[in-house]
Formats: sequence, structure tokens, C-alpha cells
Amino acid sequence: MNMYLDIDGTMIHEDHWETENQAAAGLADFLIALRSHTTFWLTTHCRDGNPERARTIMKQHVPPELHPDIDRILPTTWDVAKTEGIDWSHDFIWFDNDIRGHEWERFKAATAHQQAIEVNLKQYPNHLIEITRDLLLNTKR
Repeated sequence: MNMYLDIDGTMIHEDHWETENQAAAGLADFLIALRSHTTFWLTTHCRDGNPERARTIMKQHVPPELHPDIDRILPTTWDVAKTEGIDWSHDFIWFDNDIRGHEWERFKAATAHQQAIEVNLKQYPNHLIEITRDLLLNTKR
């Protein structure tokens, strides 16, 4: 199964003065759980297909032993909607904190194994821990 990752507000806190620019709780285990999946960046930091900015940002928030996990995440390209960067011919999960209405519209034609999960670190600071435990560790490749 393909996995698509946003960064800001999904894996790194934003918009909250106490935790802004800090790694989300459970980020390391989340990245480790993604090892058995083909994983892609779906973030404004990589919308042109160049993963270097996304890698640089993420490597500031994880220990060096997880840098290979960051490096293996593949780039995507998209213009207006992040859904343009998704390969709709495969099963996938997209993790993002701010999925727009026009992006949700695309899911009307999605299969049961094509889903988006809106991560809310502000309201649920342990959201990645829960996702890893309840979803990723039970999702087959």
C-alpha cells in the first residue's frame, strides 16, 4: 500500500506556540511503521518533485538513525491540489492536517482502500501514536 505524507501540522507541530516546530509524539515509531510501505511526500515542501527541502526539514526532527527512513520517501509533483500527486491506480493512505474541500471531492470516486486521514496534532497531540498503533501496524503492504 502506498503512503502519502504531509509535514507541517501532520508530523511537525505548527500554529501552537508551546509545541510549534516540534516533532509530533510518536513520529519515530510512525516512520518505522512506514518501512513496509512505499511512501511519498505530499507536501508543499516537495510539490515540484525535489525532495531535498522535505528531507532537510524532517532530518532536523528525527535522530540520525532514522535519516535513511527520510531519504527513502519518494517525491511527488502536483500543482493546485495535492490529490494530483497521488497514484490513484494503487491502494493508499494520505496523511495530512489540512485537506481542502476540492481534494475531498476527489475521494467520491475512491475505492475502499484509498483513503485520507486528517491528522489533528493540535486537538490530539498523540494522533500519530494512535495512527501507528491502530492503523499502520495492522495495514498490509
